Parts: sequence; C-alpha cells; structure tokens
Amino acid sequence: MYTRLSIAALAALALATTEPPSSTAPAASDEPVLFDEPFDDDSNGWGIIDDPDYGGTSYENGDYVWSLTGSSGHLIAEVLGVQYDNDELDMLDVTVRAELTIDSGDGVVGVFCREVPDTDADFQWYEFVVREGWAAVRVADLEGNIDVIAESDDVDVAKGAPFAIEATCVDDAEGVAHLSLSIDDEPVLAAEDDDPLGNGVPGLQAWTYPVHELMEVRWHHFTVLPATAD
Repeated sequence: MYTRLSIAALAALALATTEPPSSTAPAASDEPVLFDEPFDDDSNGWGIIDDPDYGGTSYENGDYVWSLTGSSGHLIAEVLGVQYDNDELDMLDVTVRAELTIDSGDGVVGVFCREVPDTDADFQWYEFVVREGWAAVRVADLEGNIDVIAESDDVDVAKGAPFAIEATCVDDAEGVAHLSLSIDDEPVLAAEDDDPLGNGVPGLQAWTYPVHELMEVRWHHFTVLPATAD
C-alpha cells in the first residue's frame, strides 16, 4: 500500500468562515483521461486503514471516507505507485481534480502532484490545499516541511458542502513550472517555480489542525488529465 504519513506537526493557520459553494462535475476535456477514480471500491489500492494513531479510511456509498487523527494524510493509488516504481508513469504535466466534502475539522485538504524523492525527506510534492476561507499552493514533504508559494484568504469553501478542487502542474518550454488552483472551476491561485519538481505521482492530501484533532473528509471522485502550458 502506498500510504504516506507525515510525522511532523502542522503550523498554526488562521481561520475564516465563508458561504457554501456549489458542487460541479469534472471539467470537459478533449484529451484522454490518464486516471479516473470513482471510489466505488479499493480496486486501485488507496488503502483501507484502521489505526489508533492515524485514524481510518473506508468506502461508503461511493465515497472514500477519511477519519483522520494523524497530523497528515498523504495517499496515492497503488496502481499509480507501481507504474512510477516501474518507470511507466508520465504525469509531469497534469491537471488533478477531486470532488469532495469536508464533514468536520479545521485543517486543510486538497490534492497534490509530482511526488518525488527529496534530499531531507523520503518524498516531496506540490500540494494545493483549502479550508474555510483560505487556500494555498505549497511545496511539502513527509517531514512536515512546508513552503508556501501562493495563498489566498478569499476562498468560498465551507464544511458540509461538496465542492471541486482542481490543480494544474505543467512545465513550459523554458522549464518553468506553472502551478494553478481552481475551486468549482473558478481560478483562485497561480504561481511559478523555476526549479521545478520532476515527474511524480499525484494523489490526495490533508493536514489536521490542531494536530491530531479529528478531520473527516468524503472524497467523491478523483481524476488526472493531461495538461499543456499556454
């Protein structure tokens, strides 16, 4: 199972309240879907977990449900992990989309791209995370080191309301990574990295706040599409 668990605490984050957004369907694309997960079962190997220190994951009525009490949940589908280990996976330039509902908790939740080995942790990645009234694009690793690339406190996300989060990671011809975040198909953040991470696995991310405080998330759908620089 390709579950990644952070051992470090999440830094304190200021909180705000916003009105609930609406849920939307996956964006249409002329390109083939690279990976599609409706969360009907665990056939793609996200993992069913029951751990007193971490929390649990389960499949309920077409959702992948996290009841997270560890400081971080960082999960990828086993089928993608195997492809990466076998040098068969090319997801350098992708759009990663998830439909979800935050049922409880004051941490952040979202998606990530380009999970690659790190020099001071086993893995690092670009993550695109949100909570009520806040969103960020960051570089994070399994030791809990987090560098914010871009952030916004004007975000329409609320507990108990389904929404869609979409992240694009794509390199241009000069080798600069363009990173963007949308919520319910509305652009929220855009950033660049001139020393980009390489080809790696996308997946699902959450950080609890306060650390080890219960966070409950329902993932409804997860999709990876090819992307190109404008």
